[in-house]
Amino acid sequence: MFLSITYIRLTLSNSFLNRSPLPSYVKVNHVAGYPLLADPYMFHMQIDTPGYKNLSQKNQSSYLSFAPPELLFGKFQTDEQAWVDTIRSVGLGGTVRINTMDWLGQSQYMKQAVYWSALSSAISEVIFSKHAKVNILVAYWAHFINNTDQYLKSLLYSNILCASSKYNHCNGKVEIKYYKVPGYNMTGAAVLNGTSTGNAYPGYTRVNHGKYAVSSVRAHIGTSNLIWDYFYTTSGVSFGTYDPVIVSQLQGIFDADWNSPYAIPVEPIDGSQFYAS
Repeated sequence: MFLSITYIRLTLSNSFLNRSPLPSYVKVNHVAGYPLLADPYMFHMQIDTPGYKNLSQKNQSSYLSFAPPELLFGKFQTDEQAWVDTIRSVGLGGTVRINTMDWLGQSQYMKQAVYWSALSSAISEVIFSKHAKVNILVAYWAHFINNTDQYLKSLLYSNILCASSKYNHCNGKVEIKYYKVPGYNMTGAAVLNGTSTGNAYPGYTRVNHGKYAVSSVRAHIGTSNLIWDYFYTTSGVSFGTYDPVIVSQLQGIFDADWNSPYAIPVEPIDGSQFYAS
């Protein structure tokens, strides 16, 4: 599968050799946002899936999405919107699986903080309107972002809102787990200033680095952490497909991690504290 993805990227790059990837303008107002591309360019191709008994013999709808929005070549979809559309593609009563290294409902590196609710809003939407189950797996590692926990707990509050009124008719649910690779807190330089640190692994290791989402019909494999900056201030490309074989494989990969002893549930906020005086 990964060889096929590499081939797709090379082919598209060759087709644009004589064209600048950047529009005539480069200055962007980050807070203003960007128009959404409702009907992104799709290409059709056969995708080989090594290790899977039933190889895809039909051309499947696939796409590339880019970040930042300046790199759309005039026809591709923004990476943020591709994540949102993958979440929304879940069928009625289906399951969305999301895996990421980092998650934050705001910007991380901007001097002026930007609140970012694109993915959390999409998740709440499918919980309410499609009665979907959303499972989110976030890496817990040496460089874990402190206020990630607060944002994830606020997302879990959607479960309380879902069941809060007899008029909601809401049967959806979101569950979140941290993925802790043993030894994550023993990473870094083994020797510092001539003294042993006690670390057993190199820095920036012992972490689940995957960034992908998969619904009941669509798989999205990305390169960006789920933080505002990665979609608007750094460059990245994602590959998505409706190929049922890849969808099934990605679901299986997620479920193996989700059900492993390294996956620790995130505890929800006690709803009563919202009413405390």
